Amino acid sequence: MTNLAHIAETALLLLAAYLLGCVLGYATRLVLHAGRGTRQVVPPAAAAVTAPLPEPRKPRSSAARLAARVEEPLPPAPNAAPAPPPVTALPPAGKSKSLGPKPATLSGPRGGQADNLKQIKGIGPKIEASLYAMGIFHIDQIAGWNKANVDWVDAQLSFKGRIRRERWVEQALELGITRAHA
Repeated sequence: MTNLAHIAETALLLLAAYLLGCVLGYATRLVLHAGRGTRQVVPPAAAAVTAPLPEPRKPRSSAARLAARVEEPLPPAPNAAPAPPPVTALPPAGKSKSLGPKPATLSGPRGGQADNLKQIKGIGPKIEASLYAMGIFHIDQIAGWNKANVDWVDAQLSFKGRIRRERWVEQALELGITRAHA
């Protein structure tokens, strides 16, 4: 048989070791945090004099950075000639004349109503807003893109091949055919 006094003594020693460990751990934590500068101990009188600390900035997602970049207007260049009008039209059907790497853009949607570009899988609200800011309002504009146009938009939106992977042009062509038969 075990001695009851021996069990009680062992339990008290374990309790004492646990409490000592808690105190040492708490003290170590305070010392380490104070050493890193994360804890700022300010006397109450000095706290009233100092200005409040600025709130830490949250990291922005790549979509938020892209939207901010698209929405910011570029400052006009000093002593620069006036810019050409922003409206460019799509080439007539049947002609394969290349307009360069930048796709045809519009200054506003035709008829005042832009297409719902989110019908194309892979285009969400933020990407749709970015495309609108670039002057791409209609599905037929996307359907008319060539490889150079896709590369240009891909570079502007920092997608690294996403447009081809998600087959935006093919989807836009299918949506255009579906609309023509409807």
